[in-house]
Amino acid sequence: MSESINLFRNDSHPYAIAAGQVIFRDGDTGDVMFGVIEGEIAIVKHGTLVEIIGAGGIVGEMALIDHGPRSADAVARTDAKVALIDQDRFERLVSDHPTFALQVMRVMAERIRRANEQRTGTAG
Repeated sequence: MSESINLFRNDSHPYAIAAGQVIFRDGDTGDVMFGVIEGEIAIVKHGTLVEIIGAGGIVGEMALIDHGPRSADAVARTDAKVALIDQDRFERLVSDHPTFALQVMRVMAERIRRANEQRTGTAG
C-alpha cells in the first residue's frame, strides 16, 4: 500500500470526477498529476487492474518527472475528488515541503518494484 500524502486533503479547488470517468489513457501526453482527496482511482494497463489509488494517493506523477507519455489508464472507480497539480504547483510543493519529494519518490519506487516483481514473478 502506498504512502499517504495528505497535502491535498484541504485543497481549495478540488476537481470532481464521476465513477467510470477516464482521467487519462496510456500514451496520452501528461502535464498534471492528481492528488486523490476522496474516492478511488483504478490504474489499468492492457486491460489489467494494476493498482487502486485511494485518498492520500497520487496518480500521474511520472508525467511531471520525465515529461513522457502516460504509462497506463487511470479511471475513477468511484465518484472521486482530486487536486490537480501542474508543473508549477509541483515545484512549489517540493520547495515548500521537502518531504513531499521523498514521498513521491517512495510511491514511484514502490510502483516500479511491484511492476518488476509482477514481470519476474518474484517478491522482495
